Amino acid sequence: MEWKNWQNTSFKSKDHLPSYSGIYVVADKDDRVWYVGQAKNIYLRWQGTSHHRYPQLNRSHKKFNYTIYYYPFSLEQLDEKERYYINTLNPELNNSEVKQYLPKVPSLEEEIKRILKVLNKPNSLYPTVRSLILGEYQDNNNTIHVLCLINTNDYDILQNSATRKNGGLVRNAWSGLYRHSKRTIVWIDTPIYTMSGYQFEFYGGSEVINHLERHSDQRSRYLEKATILGVDVLMIKDLRILTLSKLPLKDKLKDKLPLLENKMNTNNQQESQTQSEALVTPSLPKKMKRWLVNVEDVEVEICKDENEKYYVRHNLYWYIFSGRKNPDPIHNCVIKNCEDIVNNKLTTIWWAGYSFKFEELEFEEGLITEAVLLPLKMFEDFIKYLYENNLKNDRFSGYILPPGPPKSMGSSYRIYQLGKWLQNNSLEQFKK
Repeated sequence: MEWKNWQNTSFKSKDHLPSYSGIYVVADKDDRVWYVGQAKNIYLRWQGTSHHRYPQLNRSHKKFNYTIYYYPFSLEQLDEKERYYINTLNPELNNSEVKQYLPKVPSLEEEIKRILKVLNKPNSLYPTVRSLILGEYQDNNNTIHVLCLINTNDYDILQNSATRKNGGLVRNAWSGLYRHSKRTIVWIDTPIYTMSGYQFEFYGGSEVINHLERHSDQRSRYLEKATILGVDVLMIKDLRILTLSKLPLKDKLKDKLPLLENKMNTNNQQESQTQSEALVTPSLPKKMKRWLVNVEDVEVEICKDENEKYYVRHNLYWYIFSGRKNPDPIHNCVIKNCEDIVNNKLTTIWWAGYSFKFEELEFEEGLITEAVLLPLKMFEDFIKYLYENNLKNDRFSGYILPPGPPKSMGSSYRIYQLGKWLQNNSLEQFKK
């Protein structure tokens, strides 16, 4: 950002400010802009406690560690330049009521965080994927542009933010968005929300959102969890989903896709080359064979790849301990849960550092699916852990004593039956 290259001094050293006319910017340690002002004499404007914002800033300086940036402008330029920087930077305190204390949470940041939370809260229409972050990039002024895809129904959320009881500061953060027509708001351009250091742009993305809602097996390939301003969001990690879902792109969005691609590939040029080649020659599914065995009333699927290595799909593990055969890769944190067991639950170091990933598999009968492959011995260790943990916490009541049929055929029963059998046996005997 231009102002970050200006001369500056710490808030507590304001006596070192210059005596010429100019514009000043008060920003915190995180480069959040709090106030923009003009002065015929910057030094005199900040002398003592005369500045009308001094009480607010002084009380919170220890927390935010303010810096005053300044730049000389002629007296004739002051009004024009002040308007420009206020409109560009959207400072937190300009146009707000002068009080002794700062707001507990900066209103502009609070509002966009509220919007992101709402847009990422599942509902009956979108139980898994309600909105997506398409990506982000940084422009020449160091402003971070965050591109969001939302469904048609959620434009009302943006409308409410731009028109209801949020005060002028939030309303002014929405730019070029709407016009009044018979007491209704009609969006005439891309909704854009601007705050210090960020610009959030909202585009219609119902096609890609609906596509990922219908195809749960593709969510692990194209989506990942991310955090923006401390809010958990779903972010697209592979832009090829835009083509797959046949999302009609506005010209404004098309122009920004190369910027997102550059951002995605900056940290790994080799990955960029691999992705480009994949667009021309898509990778083929991994060929697999599989068969079922019955172990103490528990159905176990064993898989073998072309290199004669044996695995169990994560679906079986999830079914045994939760009853769910097809967990959602993102919201059920499939990979994270597997990593947690390996790194924090198992007593052996044998599997430490194992790389879990979703792979596209094709079985002999023509089934193509995505799954995390667990080595056969690892799967046994997982079940043994569940068995020992449930035994330790007395969760097998009714299976051990009294003798007789189990109370149910639920997850505890499956863990008990298979875990007990594995104490003296191995699935290795079922290899083909």
